[in-house]
Amino acid sequence: MKTRQKLAVLLAAFTLVIFASFMSMAPAKKGGYDWMKARLDASKTYTMAVLEAMPKDAYTYKPNEDQRTFAAQAYHIVYSIDYFHRAFANGGNAQWQPGDEEAMSKAELIDWANKKFDEMNDFILKQETNDRLTAGVMSYLDHNAHHRGQIVTYLRMKGIQPPNYQ
Repeated sequence: MKTRQKLAVLLAAFTLVIFASFMSMAPAKKGGYDWMKARLDASKTYTMAVLEAMPKDAYTYKPNEDQRTFAAQAYHIVYSIDYFHRAFANGGNAQWQPGDEEAMSKAELIDWANKKFDEMNDFILKQETNDRLTAGVMSYLDHNAHHRGQIVTYLRMKGIQPPNYQ
């Protein structure tokens, strides 16, 4: 077989495999967000692993004077979970009053994060799907990923191998 024909066959096979994998995905349950459970769980698990990876004595680390400390970034992530939850529950109305981003220890931040992730994920999974909430959930997950990515770089700057992405 000529090289060109081999490539065409390989491309066709690859396309078929990709198509088959999409077709075998379970359809989303009508009316709810069960289809998003794995993504919500993975976001929590990975964020918690990143928070755990930084030693408690390095929570005060910040790359330069213009950036938040690791603790403040962690606080911001968790406070934003609370904020998005309140906004989702109140039709988009929520006050942004984060308080002192340096007020909590590593242990306190981790306990708070576990609680807020569980509350948020439970809330989302109990809702009926609608475009507005779906857009909000996507913004919430994007915001979390943005700040989590920042603190992953903090880990690297400290010479700490970040947890594997999930």
